[in-house]
Amino acid sequence: MELHVALNGDDAGAGTADAPFRTLERARDAIREMKADDDLPAGGVTVMIDAGRYELSRPLELGPEDAGTAEAPITWRARPGATVVLSGGRRVPAHAFGPVQSHATLGRLPAGARDHVVQADLKALGVEDYGSPAGGGLEVFFGEQRMTLARWPNEGFTRIADLLSIEPRNVRGTKGDSVGIFVFEGDRPLRWIGEQDLWVHGYWFWDWADQRQRVRRIDRDDRTIEVEEPYHHYGYRKGQWYYAYNALSELDRPGEWYLDRDAGILYFWPPGDLDRTPVTVSVLDELVSATDTTWLSFQGLTFECTRKTAVTMSGAHNSIIGCTFRDIGGFAAKASGTDQRIMHCDARYLGEGGFSIAGGDRPTLTPAGNVVENCHIHDFGEWKRMYVPGVAVSGVGNRVVHNLIHDAPHQAISFRGNDHLIALNEIHSVCYESNDAGAIYSGRDWTMRGTTIRNNYMHHINGREGRGCVGIYLDDMWCGTQMVGNVFYRVIRATFIGGGRDCAIAGNIFVECPRAIHIDARAMGWAAAAVPGTMTTRLEAMPYQSPLWAERYPKLVGILDDEPAAPKGNVVRGNVVVGRYPWKDVEGRALPYQEIEEPLTIEDPSIFDPQTLTLDLPEGVLLPDGFEPIPVEEIGLYADPNRPTWPVHTQVRPSVAYYWRMVQEASLKPRAETVRGPRPEFTVRPFAGEVTVDGRLGTDEWSGLSRDRAMPVREGIEGEPTEPPSFAWLVHDGTNLLVAIDNRVDASKPLRPGDTWGSDDAVEIALRVGTGPILVLRGWPSGHFESSQEAGAPAAVAERAAQGVEYAAGIVGPAQWTCEWRIPLASLGIEPDPALRLDFNISVRKSAQPLWQMWRGTGAHTWDVHQAGILRFAR
Repeated sequence: MELHVALNGDDAGAGTADAPFRTLERARDAIREMKADDDLPAGGVTVMIDAGRYELSRPLELGPEDAGTAEAPITWRARPGATVVLSGGRRVPAHAFGPVQSHATLGRLPAGARDHVVQADLKALGVEDYGSPAGGGLEVFFGEQRMTLARWPNEGFTRIADLLSIEPRNVRGTKGDSVGIFVFEGDRPLRWIGEQDLWVHGYWFWDWADQRQRVRRIDRDDRTIEVEEPYHHYGYRKGQWYYAYNALSELDRPGEWYLDRDAGILYFWPPGDLDRTPVTVSVLDELVSATDTTWLSFQGLTFECTRKTAVTMSGAHNSIIGCTFRDIGGFAAKASGTDQRIMHCDARYLGEGGFSIAGGDRPTLTPAGNVVENCHIHDFGEWKRMYVPGVAVSGVGNRVVHNLIHDAPHQAISFRGNDHLIALNEIHSVCYESNDAGAIYSGRDWTMRGTTIRNNYMHHINGREGRGCVGIYLDDMWCGTQMVGNVFYRVIRATFIGGGRDCAIAGNIFVECPRAIHIDARAMGWAAAAVPGTMTTRLEAMPYQSPLWAERYPKLVGILDDEPAAPKGNVVRGNVVVGRYPWKDVEGRALPYQEIEEPLTIEDPSIFDPQTLTLDLPEGVLLPDGFEPIPVEEIGLYADPNRPTWPVHTQVRPSVAYYWRMVQEASLKPRAETVRGPRPEFTVRPFAGEVTVDGRLGTDEWSGLSRDRAMPVREGIEGEPTEPPSFAWLVHDGTNLLVAIDNRVDASKPLRPGDTWGSDDAVEIALRVGTGPILVLRGWPSGHFESSQEAGAPAAVAERAAQGVEYAAGIVGPAQWTCEWRIPLASLGIEPDPALRLDFNISVRKSAQPLWQMWRGTGAHTWDVHQAGILRFAR
């Protein structure tokens, strides 16, 4: 049976094609009447909606009484061939706009804008609820494009010039302040004094955590901006970026707007002809709410102009098929329950994320079977920037397959829970406004296992300003995930295991990825507190030792008795690496726990065709044993009669391509001899005098402290010059290696004389004999020293390296501290043989800047001595 709805219909009509209803609610009520009379047709009901734009006055609310059955489903759909738009917005007609009336307003507008800005009285149009500039409020659209709430700078960000050190904070060496008062650059913020409701949006401390905050005060004399409390959770940091918005004085270009929320007056600089292109303001929070329903389907509809998520549905066997979502303030759609399907849809210009699916029971590992498939999701996160992915999946046994996801400031896919499948998706140009982020991301749970990430194509993912993001990011001890048969192209860090266990990186192709894999042992270091804390709490919340769980995840059963902090059981095998970059970044402490096979490596990137995703291998070169063919022709969207658009073509975001070129220029062969010259060598000369290890550098002991005979320690991580440098003098007496280090630091900030590597000032000596373990000795201004296992040395070897070592340090003044070492050569397992060549590095942590300095920048860990210098002995 069909019920018809049309703009020229009448709710008093019969709902037939000749006498259609006018509203969706009337069609809903007609179906309820049928069900109340047990008169629902055996084949179900289709609500056929005629072409047009339906400006809803309230959301369509559906509940259990509106459900269908398998034999009698309920379908809400556009008439075939018709464009049906369900809008939560209100049109502002061209005749409602006129010249700016207020002289005070004209005075605040930039001079170049006064002849272009027009105003409209929204209250006169019946729009009186405007929401907050913090988010979730009214937005303005010109045609299909989201307009910009007046801001400065118009594009990008400005930076925090300095902080006042009111409540300093230090997070593992990253310094900032807890109080939201910061120094601004230049004079531009002075024009904001007097703004009624000024806001700032910034990445205040970390590159992956943003917040919008109302400005409390701008101090002209101190040149500071103070935001209202509560302050940002992580604090504020010099050099981080922000912009100001909701400022009438910054309405200075086409496409910007400002709303006087007291008077209800919209000020707008149209980017085009108001008579040709409609202006719409968002009014409704949502368009459809289907709660605890079954066998409902929405097909071929366009949803637009909401302040929050457009469609929510819970229950079972519901679907959204072939729909378009645009100009949405929140997510396009969220579905929870079982067998919920979102397929063949387009979603673009979204204030938050794309689609969210949740369902399944974790304690019983019952799968939900929800799916997001064959959807094109792009230009999302336009208002809320972080942690609003293109697809969010949680629960048990859900699928995200065959999607094209691109152009977003943060994640493409986030997942939580167990046994999901993320496959055959194409992802590019995401994470463009964040760093330390992942295109596909999850973290912080031992129990959420069983997900497979397979046969996806990820490309051009490099982070803000090319400073680094990840393809697949398993953060903070995430476990049990299979990353197999994926293709990565120009992804700065392709795969990342952050201290987790039982993961696999197998059969992937990495092309021009500066780091194909990263594995660390963070739970054995800075994240150790999470093991007895968050990780154990989440473990004990699940029946992980039950027969069901023990059969499904046998390695989880005894985790608390099996070095729970260790990143055990990860497997890396059968991969192909193309390009001239180092392919792995594995922390030394993690290395003994890994099963890593060398990949097939080919330097020439031209063998990869980014159009077909195929490799033209040199003659005689074979793929690794067990390498499974990747069905590249199946990756991404596929043709379907329900798709709103076909074919679909996309381009890499221009800024992403630009920063990739910068990364390539800076990182290609970063430690190759043709770029940086040969590895430096230093000869340790014999010394017959006496050295008293007291931390004070005597000129008679150390060759007059001549810098001509010193080892300079001034390279940054990537080999760039840094200031102020440190200098080291090395000699031997036939039995001991004697080392003195003079450290100059920033006198404006105090030394941190604690004993924590990374956050406190310290020095490090790292060396390796042949192919043996890397030995690491660290000393602090406090006089404390230790022999570290961080680079992977066995405990007995690290203990032997510390035997007989003498270390002393002294703080000379606010800008200098010094230290001395006497290290028995026998403890290092060496003799001063001129034929001996040691991989060697000296590194200094200077917390004030903060700064890492090395004799030879390694591009990675300070103790990666195979990428550092060479130490020799003279007799």
